[in-house]
Amino acid sequence: MGSVDDYIAQAIDRLNSDDIGAAIQMYREALKLDPSDPTALTGLGAALDESGELESAIDCYRKALKAAPDDVIARSGLGVVYEQQGDIDVAAQEYRAALSIDQQTAFLHIAYARDRHQKRLLREKEGYELKAKELAELIDRYASITEAVDRDVAKYFPK
Repeated sequence: MGSVDDYIAQAIDRLNSDDIGAAIQMYREALKLDPSDPTALTGLGAALDESGELESAIDCYRKALKAAPDDVIARSGLGVVYEQQGDIDVAAQEYRAALSIDQQTAFLHIAYARDRHQKRLLREKEGYELKAKELAELIDRYASITEAVDRDVAKYFPK
């Protein structure tokens, strides 16, 4: 069993290698040891955001802000999640709050989180494009098979 800091370090490593599921697990292990650790809550929020679990991410960020009201990463992360949900007013409000705490860190974190989100969307797009290509090939193969069957049947049942 490791310490909260050990689990957080492992989670960050997993997050940076895009092993989001393992990062989530490591953050949860840290929170078993200290359920109100703001760093673990903020990290879990970021990992949940990356996995698309936006409501859970919001919950984590809010818990982190209860434990550490001036946590600029939690505040800006909350803004990023609301931005993804299309809630522009709330996102802007969270960004303003983060910027008032620490402008440089807030700008960096917002850019970092947006970049990771965009990369996730691009990976998803690539997955959909690959699936669309596979489906197009299946459709073409099915069309060829049905044509062959129809030709064969037509031999025995001419019009």
